[in-house]
Amino acid sequence: MPHKEEREFQITLHLSATFSDDYVGDDDGYAWFESWDQDLRPRVVRAVFDALRSDPRFQAVAAPRGRDPEVALDVELAFLAEKPRD
Repeated sequence: MPHKEEREFQITLHLSATFSDDYVGDDDGYAWFESWDQDLRPRVVRAVFDALRSDPRFQAVAAPRGRDPEVALDVELAFLAEKPRD
């Protein structure tokens, strides 16, 4: 059985919005979050994968680990070590 080593690296984004004192609850239906979800989140995910895949020694694939993919991005990043020579 081959030797396998594992580590973890985590990026957490805490999203929030601040409104003026006259703002009443979620009047805008969380439009600020919709903007994040539709516009910025796909670009962040793409940028993460672009960065991870920029080094050919690594292979990155989405790998949900039981968390809702709408609120979490789990990525399996594998180092492609050279096979030992016989």
